[in-house]
Amino acid sequence: MVSATESHPLEPVDTSSPRTTLNGFLTELDSIWLLFQEHYWDSPSKELETRIFAGAARALRALDLSEFPPSTRIEEGYDAGTFLYETLSRLQLPPDNEIPDADYFDGKEGPAEWTLPYTDITITRIEEGPRKGEFLFNAATVRRAHEFFRKTGSLPYVRDVPIANTHQLRQVIPGWWLSMDSIDRLPGWMRHVLLEQAVWKWIALALLLAVTVLLTGIAYRLTHRGEGGSTLGDYARRIALPLFVLALMPPLSYLVTEQINIISDPAKTMLLVMRAIQYLLATWVAWLGALLLAELVIFSPRIEEGSLHAQLLRLSARIIGIVLGLVILFYGANQIGLPVVGVLAGVGVSGLAIALAAQDSLKNLLGSLMIFMDQPYAPGQRIIVQGHDGFVEQIGLRSTKIRMLNGSLTAIPNEKMANLDIENIGRRNFIRRQTSIRLSYDTPPEKIERALGIIREVLDDHEGMQPELPPRVFFDEFNPDSLNIRIFYWYHPPKRWKSLAFDEKVNLEIMRRFGEADIHLAPPTSRINLETQEQQTAGAGA
Repeated sequence: MVSATESHPLEPVDTSSPRTTLNGFLTELDSIWLLFQEHYWDSPSKELETRIFAGAARALRALDLSEFPPSTRIEEGYDAGTFLYETLSRLQLPPDNEIPDADYFDGKEGPAEWTLPYTDITITRIEEGPRKGEFLFNAATVRRAHEFFRKTGSLPYVRDVPIANTHQLRQVIPGWWLSMDSIDRLPGWMRHVLLEQAVWKWIALALLLAVTVLLTGIAYRLTHRGEGGSTLGDYARRIALPLFVLALMPPLSYLVTEQINIISDPAKTMLLVMRAIQYLLATWVAWLGALLLAELVIFSPRIEEGSLHAQLLRLSARIIGIVLGLVILFYGANQIGLPVVGVLAGVGVSGLAIALAAQDSLKNLLGSLMIFMDQPYAPGQRIIVQGHDGFVEQIGLRSTKIRMLNGSLTAIPNEKMANLDIENIGRRNFIRRQTSIRLSYDTPPEKIERALGIIREVLDDHEGMQPELPPRVFFDEFNPDSLNIRIFYWYHPPKRWKSLAFDEKVNLEIMRRFGEADIHLAPPTSRINLETQEQQTAGAGA
């Protein structure tokens, strides 16, 4: 005989009234256990398991499971459905004509619900949400299903059921990989129930967890070999382990809940733990994945490793990773039943205190964003700020790190860097030299003119000169102890060591040609003062 469920496998349980909900729930579970008894018991298969799960899903639609965490909702439904099925099969149910139908509640005031006589088992109409208008075993009934079973489990059945004591059977039966016949051949002590599971299930679970730990340990060792390479390789190694464990979670969950068939509270606890680990790993992967993606982009030939664009990509990746991680954490918390709304409300109440405590960090983050937008300097450029002269090594979320010319490393908070006057030597177009040559006061005008000519000849069309910036040479000052010639010239491109080498060449050429022209430089002031003192001492002695 073909049941209505088998002929119409997608037809849901009719929940339009307490009568149809009650009858549909019992009929659906009768069909499942009949299929199990006649076919699945001796010859389990994936196809039969799929049909059983589909029927169970239809039966669970008669239960209001909205108050349970999404990650354990199905397991909660299996338990509550089994306990209610066993309870209702042992109670004397009223005739159908005494159970309200859909028309019974038309025009009636107050809540639309029906309670099985002499019990607290209640079917209530849902008043809001996607299932509005359906009659379901209400949440209080579902929560107390185990309590009802404990009170009625010793009573005889008052209706025909395909299989008796289905809850006890669920404690022993495996998934479709093993038949009940193979379980029946196990030693009696392995079929003994301990903490709601047969002993053989605990043994299989222990072996499965041992294999999982072993595989995770191997993955850890493999991913931590050869550390200390490139940044890209480092992120790839760091993300490999959480990705591996994350990939292990679905098959591990499948084996635990569907093949070993752990049920009831142990199953719910393990599901919550595995889901929590999954969401934590997903958060970790989102963070490392954002950083790895940034490094992959930086690794392309178009972006230099230490450039400002590379630092901007890393900063953006960190922000994206944080946002993705928070989204996953909040979603995961909702899935495992943590009070996300309460947490968010708490954050709103304490937000001011948190903001005050983190104001320095927020200031530095805003300073980082201002630096990246204005780009006053970039990694690799030499800057002078607050007496610090060195090369920018890194622009982080909190501070800018500068390698000083003496080799030491200093870090300045970005909040300060965004407000300081910064001299960016790395972006100068040229190197300007301004110096003076002091001639002695006894130098005649014609030799001063000759000195000016020599300097102009040395600098004429010099190395590194740009046409728009020719050298400038002037006799500009009568110093107290010398005649001053001021020299200006510009060197391009602004390469410090090449510029110093050119300065050296200019100095030596001027000295050589001044010597040939018998042009004397003014002696140092200290020498003049010393000679004057010696002359005064000699005069006093005479």
